[in-house]
Amino acid sequence: MPKTPVLVCCDSIAEQAHISARLAQDFDKIMGCQLSQLESMLQKEPSSTLVISWQQPCAELSLIIDVAKQKKRPLLVILKQLNNADINRLPFGNDYVLLPHDSQFSLNAWVIHARQVREKSIQDEQKIAALNLKIEERKVVEKAKGLLMKHHHLDEQTAFAALRKSAMQSSLSLGQVAKNLINTLESIHC
Repeated sequence: MPKTPVLVCCDSIAEQAHISARLAQDFDKIMGCQLSQLESMLQKEPSSTLVISWQQPCAELSLIIDVAKQKKRPLLVILKQLNNADINRLPFGNDYVLLPHDSQFSLNAWVIHARQVREKSIQDEQKIAALNLKIEERKVVEKAKGLLMKHHHLDEQTAFAALRKSAMQSSLSLGQVAKNLINTLESIHC
């Protein structure tokens, strides 16, 4: 049985008992909580997976989904009722798993899938952050190159070669050399 804790939060106590019983077949540590206790329970159990069962999408469920995203927790949402209008009440995202209440499948597979979905979401966020950093660094390099071209009457290739050579000689990143150059040139020409 997996040792990772599972935190169960439902909009009814009877449903919480039912979901906990279904999970007990595959998990050792299952804890129930009310919505008001959710954040403190997440703090106490930093590796827990959330299993939420709600009648239908609503503000409380959206809040739980947002908290799970913020805390980077795997989340399985079980809904009893979902229609076209309800779909718009759910936060958009590919970082949690929806399951209909009447599903007869073992919850174990869905909890594992929720963990995989969260891991993929975290990896995607990290890739996006790294790409954004590269874009920002590229903008800084382009600005520094432009300043070199303007103030020293260099062509684009020569300006870039000068930045690259300076980066290699100083063992700094191209972006850091570009930032230093921008700061220096702006302080001289202000």
